Amino acid sequence: MNRNLPVLLLLIIFSGYLSSCSLLKRNGKHKHVAKDSVVVVQGEEKAVPHIDTIVTAPPVVKQDTVVKSNDAAMKELIARVTPYWTNRIAYKTFSGKAKIHVETPDAGNDFAAHFRIRKDSVIWVSINLAGISVARVFVTQDSIFLIDYYHKEAKVLPLSQIAKILPSAVDFKSLQNLVIGEPLVGGDITEAKYTGDSLVLKVEDSNYFQNIIYNNADSTMRSELLTTQKPDGPISTAEYKDYEITNGRKLSASRVLHVQNKDALYLLEMNFSKWEFDEQLDYPFSIPKNYR
Repeated sequence: MNRNLPVLLLLIIFSGYLSSCSLLKRNGKHKHVAKDSVVVVQGEEKAVPHIDTIVTAPPVVKQDTVVKSNDAAMKELIARVTPYWTNRIAYKTFSGKAKIHVETPDAGNDFAAHFRIRKDSVIWVSINLAGISVARVFVTQDSIFLIDYYHKEAKVLPLSQIAKILPSAVDFKSLQNLVIGEPLVGGDITEAKYTGDSLVLKVEDSNYFQNIIYNNADSTMRSELLTTQKPDGPISTAEYKDYEITNGRKLSASRVLHVQNKDALYLLEMNFSKWEFDEQLDYPFSIPKNYR
């Protein structure tokens, strides 16, 4: 089944759902301060073997070199550049704080988001305005929970039915990748090209086409173009920059994502001011009994 772009989940959570609740009006006053008393998920995990996040780059080709999918040389080049594509951050947990700017067809908003992730298990997001928690999101492999503290409302849905409140289906892995700053979806390399100091990879799976540009010197991802196999599906472009190393992991501190879904245009800017890997985290989330 074809799915719309996973990036729309954050765009809608950050703007559509919250703006519809009037949470993100710039001049609004919010007196409610959220206090949680229940920890849903906590505990330790087994250590994950460390994998270096910088791979050895193939030599730069001075002239543009394109290898077509039906050439024998393509297989050799793909084998040589596969470490770029398969290289992922090794971690157990992630926590980070980011300033978020979102623009949708209806509004533009700025706020802060605190992320906590237990890899492949839990994504927790606290959304704040002026230091006050106004919303919280809790995602597991099969469910999504959303709390609107301002209107004392909550939504709980299986992740498979998220299209009831969002205009797209989504999976846990893609949302996790969006927060960490890794390619949104998987797939196989079908074509490779050196251009100056860059390496361009074309990647494909049953739902998506991706064009990803890497910096040939240090293997960091510069940009990503993601389109659906369906001709009229949404298009996403992402830019990754300001890489910094923390605990041996290289992470893009600044990202800009543009999404076009038919005639609707979306912008998401994420600027991380701090982040940590492999700390012991808890994920406080409780829905008060008097909430709808």
